[in-house]
Amino acid sequence: MITIKNLTVKAEGRKILDSINLEIKDREKVVLFGPNGCGKSTLFRVIMGMNEYKVAKGDVLVNGKSILSRSIDERVKLGLGYVAQKSVSIKGVTLEGLIDQYDLDYDKIKNIIDTLDIDSFLHRDINYNLSGGETKRLELFTLSLMDGIYTYLLDELDSGVDLENIGRISNYLKSISKDRSLVITTHTGAILQALKMDTAYVMLEGKIVCTRDPIETWECIKSGGYDNCVNCEKRKK
Repeated sequence: MITIKNLTVKAEGRKILDSINLEIKDREKVVLFGPNGCGKSTLFRVIMGMNEYKVAKGDVLVNGKSILSRSIDERVKLGLGYVAQKSVSIKGVTLEGLIDQYDLDYDKIKNIIDTLDIDSFLHRDINYNLSGGETKRLELFTLSLMDGIYTYLLDELDSGVDLENIGRISNYLKSISKDRSLVITTHTGAILQALKMDTAYVMLEGKIVCTRDPIETWECIKSGGYDNCVNCEKRKK
């Protein structure tokens, strides 16, 4: 379980997260809505320990223990995994090479390869000259190679991804979701049509302004934009 308590974060002297309180339970499926620049990606990066941000106050806890002093590697060992909005291409490194390097049993990961439909990409350079959907599928596969990842932080998972790829991605996430927590940010809401989420939060200007049912929240945003989230009668109910 991840618990975020009164988290306030600054970058270059500017407050970019403001008193965030959030709890992600074991095996909970959470969607985080918000416009560009509201702080969603920053929140993920702070949870993972990216060092460009200064925590002014508050805390981030995993299973009741603070992780703010821990390195990224230590946080990964505690079960945190992250797929960024923009992926890095790695020339000269293939997934086949990673599988061989870590001496992984191909038969044991074949089901993941089939679900994500990435067999034809295994011999290619990682994330090089791929579409948005193909890249997201490879990122999820790479994350799946790491033992003990129980919380997936997935930033803009459906951004630039067509419906066919969303189907593949959601099928994979369904197959692992029984034993894992998922936290997904989205602009389009497309992933909600294929993957059932438990809880929605709306972030505006670095603050959580609403907690509500995911589908209801998305319909509210579509009908009146994020102003609806600020003025909604069901806000924080």
